[in-house]
Formats: sequence, structure tokens, C-alpha cells
Amino acid sequence: MVIRSLVVGVATALLAGCVTVGPDYAAPQTAPVTLQQAGAVDYVADHPVATWWSQFDDPVLDQLVREALLANHDVRIAVSRVNEARAVFSERRLDLAPHVTMGVEGTRTKQPVEGQQGRVETDSYSAGFDAAWELDLFGRVRRNAEAAHADLQAQRNDLQAMQVTVAAEVARNYFELRGTQKRLDVARRILQTLGETQRLTESRFDLGAGSQLEVQSSLARVRAVEAEVPLLEAVEGQSRHRLAVLVGQRPGELDSLLAPREAPAFAKALPIGDTTELLRQRPDVRAAERRLAAATARVGVATADLFPRVSLRGFIGFLSGGWGNLVNGDNRAWQVTPSISWAAFDMGSVRARLRASEAQADGVAAQYEQAVLGALEETENALLSYAKQQAQLKLRLEQSVAARRAAELAEVRYRAGSSDFLTLLDAQRTQLAADDALAQAEAGVNVGVVAIYKSLGGWGEQDVAPALAALP
Repeated sequence: MVIRSLVVGVATALLAGCVTVGPDYAAPQTAPVTLQQAGAVDYVADHPVATWWSQFDDPVLDQLVREALLANHDVRIAVSRVNEARAVFSERRLDLAPHVTMGVEGTRTKQPVEGQQGRVETDSYSAGFDAAWELDLFGRVRRNAEAAHADLQAQRNDLQAMQVTVAAEVARNYFELRGTQKRLDVARRILQTLGETQRLTESRFDLGAGSQLEVQSSLARVRAVEAEVPLLEAVEGQSRHRLAVLVGQRPGELDSLLAPREAPAFAKALPIGDTTELLRQRPDVRAAERRLAAATARVGVATADLFPRVSLRGFIGFLSGGWGNLVNGDNRAWQVTPSISWAAFDMGSVRARLRASEAQADGVAAQYEQAVLGALEETENALLSYAKQQAQLKLRLEQSVAARRAAELAEVRYRAGSSDFLTLLDAQRTQLAADDALAQAEAGVNVGVVAIYKSLGGWGEQDVAPALAALP
């Protein structure tokens, strides 16, 4: 009678329809982004290609980024996390349906029986299917599946964010390497000039037209520049090693590929697309929003624990006292066991867990808002820096041309005896500083381009990079 009443009650609840308790998630509404720096003449509203690094027309850079997106270990870790989240979501979704298992069991017991002397042996064998199903009357299972789905989407966005980061890191290190190599070339060319000046001062001293001060000053300058070369070589080697690791190889394996070559500064208007869609383009912001959705769904899971859980367990198969005739029509059996569990006398713990989940959701909401502000700050800073780097590059180029001309004139005047050696030495020092600063400015402009595309999210949401496309 009790079982019949329970079954009727469950059936009535099912007919009345299930209720999903807890808050229904609504994505935060954010105003369209207006970037103060996006209207500068250095930028155009054309949408950049997904492979933004190809705009540099550098085949070595293209190869490095392509290999990194496929072989970088951080990307591989992110891919594994997507696969893990997908498996968890599949499991949570299957919880909505009954879980059916098959089993065969045999039991032999020996025990006393009332009214009989000694102990009696009995055998019991069963074979069949067991089923268990939680009737999701209050949405606990559905909220769990909802949270797992949001977690999966967050991990997919994390993967895309990692791809953006890796591509940007490869490009940044690549241009820093090229800048260091150019600085090394500048130092070695200046050393040739200083060497000629050193020989000239020694010749003038031998002829009695110069002084020991000029000889020693020239030698000191040569040694000063020579001392800078090993440090630049160390930085160059470190950049090569970093690039090798970024593409999933051991340090030193890319040395031949990374031999010095020209990497001119980006010298055309930069396409940055529709910046009002910045927050939708940023995978880290999308991931933060999906985590907020997951946290909200888990509030629903905790809320559902305030209500009873209704489950059904069942068995269908065969029961017999011997193996020989187990699978026999006369031994067919079935069993249905409805059950209700409710933490009616432990509501304090349930409500504490609910408050904890609500606090976690509040924290995740703050993380989302922080991600939005961080994205805006990073993008504004990148746009501002790039515009100023372009202005600096123009001035550095003019400085380098003027310094080189001044050094040439100072050498002519020194050879003609109409100018002293210190004037020549100062002009050569100025030329070295100007050429070195120009090399750094050119690399800085290219690094600035990389920073902008990284801040814009690398590519739009509709563009999928190789590792993400390769996911099953």
C-alpha cells in the first residue's frame, strides 16, 4: 500500500511537470565599447585577417606561429582541458536518463534455520539488468548539466585565449630577436668605423700630429663598444631558445632558421576592425562570462538540495537456486524500488552550502567585471603605445640620418686637421646611440602591432585556429 502510494505520488509529480529551482542565468549587459585611441590616423576600421601575423610578410614568422599553434605545450594542455570538460558534460547530460547495468551474481550461504538442527546451505543466483534513475523533479540534474556545459564553453574559450597568447608571444619574441640582431649589426659596423679611427689616431701620433690622449680615448671607445657585444649576443641566444620552446622544440634546434634577417617596421595603417565588439572578440572575457553562467547554475544545484530527491531503482532478469536452470522462463523476476531522500533534519548544512555557492557566484561576477576592465585597459594602452611608437620611430629615423651625416663630417674635418679628435669621438658616439635607438624603435613598432592584436583577441569569435579545429 505504501509503495503504491509512493508510485502514484511520483507519477503525479511527473504529470504535473518538473520544476527547475534556482536563478535562471542572464548574461551581463555591457554597453558598446568606445576606444578613445581607435580614431587615430594609424588605424583603419577594416577587419584584419585571422592570421594577423601574415601582414608582416615574413615567412619565418608564419612558420613559427603555425608550428607553435600545433605543438606548443600550453596549447596542448588547454586542448586536454577541453576534452576533459567535454567528457564531464557528457556524463552530466547522461545523468538525465536511467543508468542501466548488467550483472550476474551467485551466493551460497550456510546458516541455522529455526526448527531444524545444524545449519542449512542455500544457493541463490541472479542474472539480469539493474537500473537507477533520479527523477529530476526540481532540476538538480539539469542544473548540473547546465553548469558542465558552461564549463565546457569556458574551456574552449580558454583554449582560444591560449592560442592568442602563444601566437602573440612567438611574434613578440621574434621581433625582439630581430631587434637584438640589428643592434648587434649596428655595434659591429660601428666597431669597424671605430677601428679605422683607432688606426688613424695611431698613425697621427706616430707622425707627431696627434697625442697619446687621442689614442687612448679612441681605444677606450672601441673597448666600450666591444664590451656591449657579448651582452647582446646573450640576449640574442636567449630569444632563440625561448622561440624554440614556444614551438615545442628544444633550445638550439631553431638556430639555423633564426639566422639574422631584416624585419622592417610595420609601415602602413593598421586594420583593427570594429572595436565596439571588443568584449565579444576577447576569448578571456567570453570565458569569464561562461564561468559566471556555470557558477549561477551551481546555485541552482545547491537550491535543489532543499527539496526531496526521488529515485527509482529496478531489476529485471532471472532468479534461481541453481546455475543449471537460471535462464528459464519460470525464473523470470522483476523489482521496482521507489525511494525519497530529503535532508529535512540537516537543513542548516544545506543552506550553508547554498550560501557558499551564492558567494562563489558573486566572486565570479566580480572576476567577469575585472576581465572587462582589464580588456579595455589593455587595448587602450596598446593603441596608445603603438601610436606613440610610430611617432618615436619617425624621430629616431631623422636622428639616425642626422647623426650619421654629423659623424661623416666630423671625420672629414678631423682628417683635414680643422677639428679636434674629441669632436669626432663624440659624433661617433652619437651615431652609435642613434642607430641603436633606431633598431630598438623599429622592433618596438612591430611589438606594438603584436600587442594590439593580442588585446583585440587575436581574431574574431568566428575564426578558429588549427588546434581548436582539430578537436573531435
